[in-house]
Amino acid sequence: MVRPVSVGFDGSAESLAAAAWAGREAVLRGTSLHIVHALEWRASNLQFSPGASAQREWAESRLDVAREELAATRPELVVEVDRVSDPPVKALVDAVRESEFLVLGSRGLGVLQGFLLGSVSLPVIARASRPVVVVHGPEEPSGPSGAGPVVVGLGHDGPYGPLLDFAFAAAAVRGADLHIVRAGDAGAAAEALPDRSGWPSVEVHEWLPAGPAAQHLVEAAGEACLLVVGRRGHRPGPAVRIGPVAHAVLHHARCPVAVVPHG
Repeated sequence: MVRPVSVGFDGSAESLAAAAWAGREAVLRGTSLHIVHALEWRASNLQFSPGASAQREWAESRLDVAREELAATRPELVVEVDRVSDPPVKALVDAVRESEFLVLGSRGLGVLQGFLLGSVSLPVIARASRPVVVVHGPEEPSGPSGAGPVVVGLGHDGPYGPLLDFAFAAAAVRGADLHIVRAGDAGAAAEALPDRSGWPSVEVHEWLPAGPAAQHLVEAAGEACLLVVGRRGHRPGPAVRIGPVAHAVLHHARCPVAVVPHG
């Protein structure tokens, strides 16, 4: 059974953009959309002065907007809403376990808002058992049709299977090329080759650039519809680590970024 695509929603413009992107992705993959609406609010949010009740009413009205827009643009899409009272990190980490992946919204370029505040987004990305996609606003550099390649970065540490599976699938449903950017590891190329047989429609290009991996990935993603990077499996402890390359591209890449756990 195909899992739903989930999206974190808090009423912000960024989460509206994330819901729209996630809805389109769910249609491409032939599955439903699961909206995770967290009901916990931050008292320090100065956008709201009347208190938690007014905050909740405002968020519900924004949720209605999101559902109306999805119904207008994706009438075939099945949308389910889950209003959760758990803290956002727990709610989102729980949701991604039963999802193809989770989508979160961000302004990008280092300004993190809504579910992408460091206290929520980084723990979710670090602890998620399945991929998390970060969408930087409503406009994609590749255009509204999502045209452009899928770019995947392969580092020095495998296994690369989860990254390649996600990247090939994303390219296949879009009818897009796949650009593989490798970080000086011949093993990465060797593992990528047999995986191509399962995706005969995907045209693949590979690069082995010299220099900082994050910089090359951001540059390669300039015209991409999606950038895919990996992170090592979660290590127990209070620290939140997603790896320097994933952290850098989340802040600087303009296209949606998928962070895929592996290893």
